Amino acid sequence: MEKTKTSPKIVIAIPTNGADGREMISGAFDFLGEHPRWEVQIINSRTDMASGALEKLSRDADGVFLSIAYETKRVAKHFLSSNAKMVVTNDHLVPLYSGRANTCTLLLDSVAIGRDAARYFNSLGRFASYGFVHGHKRFPWSVEREKGFSLSKPKATPLFVYPETGDMETEGFTSAMDLDSLAHWVERLPKPAAVFGANDLFARDVLAVSLSLGLKVPQQVSVIGCDNDPLICASAKTQLTSLQLPFRELGYKACCMLDRLLCGKKTPSETIRISGTRLVERGSSAPIPPAIALVERALAYINSHACEGIGAADVVRRIGVSRSLLDLRFAQVRGKSIHQEILDVRLAEVKRLLAKTNRSILQIGRESGFNDPDNLKRLFLKRFGMTMRDWRKKLKM
Repeated sequence: MEKTKTSPKIVIAIPTNGADGREMISGAFDFLGEHPRWEVQIINSRTDMASGALEKLSRDADGVFLSIAYETKRVAKHFLSSNAKMVVTNDHLVPLYSGRANTCTLLLDSVAIGRDAARYFNSLGRFASYGFVHGHKRFPWSVEREKGFSLSKPKATPLFVYPETGDMETEGFTSAMDLDSLAHWVERLPKPAAVFGANDLFARDVLAVSLSLGLKVPQQVSVIGCDNDPLICASAKTQLTSLQLPFRELGYKACCMLDRLLCGKKTPSETIRISGTRLVERGSSAPIPPAIALVERALAYINSHACEGIGAADVVRRIGVSRSLLDLRFAQVRGKSIHQEILDVRLAEVKRLLAKTNRSILQIGRESGFNDPDNLKRLFLKRFGMTMRDWRKKLKM
């Protein structure tokens, strides 16, 4: 990024240990790609934030994008006396800065998130109970999600909340939860139950205790979370349905507001609410048809071993069904053959190695499972309309 004498100095402080932070900072990068005039320093580790590096870097900053959920009192004391323009996007911080001059506050619309979760459950059919899980405490965003969930569920269906009592948590965050207590709560829910975890961590705990109790998921307990963190949703024994939240849009919009502040333009005095969710449906809330389950097992094997030179026959042996049945299921679910799926995975690895490494084309072919370099050259040219060398050159232009 080119620096000039007039480039505003900006500090962006967003922890990226979770999917929310990674998405938010991606939105900030989207803005920076369109408006490359800022001189930006990014702090994304908790260690740096706790050590005071944030305050040190921000002393000479013209603008600050702040979204952290811990050390808020210490950080607030520093920034409340700072002259920097600020945007703040964290529920714990917004009350501290809402009255500060030259500050714009933005949050997700958590009431709408709860509403969207309830409407999804409503679309699945009739449940005997609805459940909402805060975690071990009630966070501000969690309380709002419960509100939207409660308002949008069927009026005649009872709502059960976990924990049943508890103080509001206004600072910090931990995922620690009493799983024995949670299991007792899940066991007492009238079945079938529709349970919404305030985030993926809490929903995963509900899913884990449901399975440990021998309950059928999703037939007896249907579970969804939100954040759609792939490290959480895909790691569960039964994969977790989740709401993808607009964190990327939040990061982009926050930068837009900071830019307005830096230009001396007005921004809304009230907190801006960003809405819009996308449901990613997995096995925790909807039964997976046998055909899809069979193909998913095959895809998992192909994705792990395609570049080792396997063929369709290897996949068939691994899955333990007939070749004709697996070919039929691939045609129905994926619209392609097993062989084509293997080639797609290998070609994707070829493109990745061309872009990320300086290895020879011959070596890349071998590492991607192509033993015949001439066949790879013909296939790549036919698929992408250019040679591998030309594709690599295009990337470096």
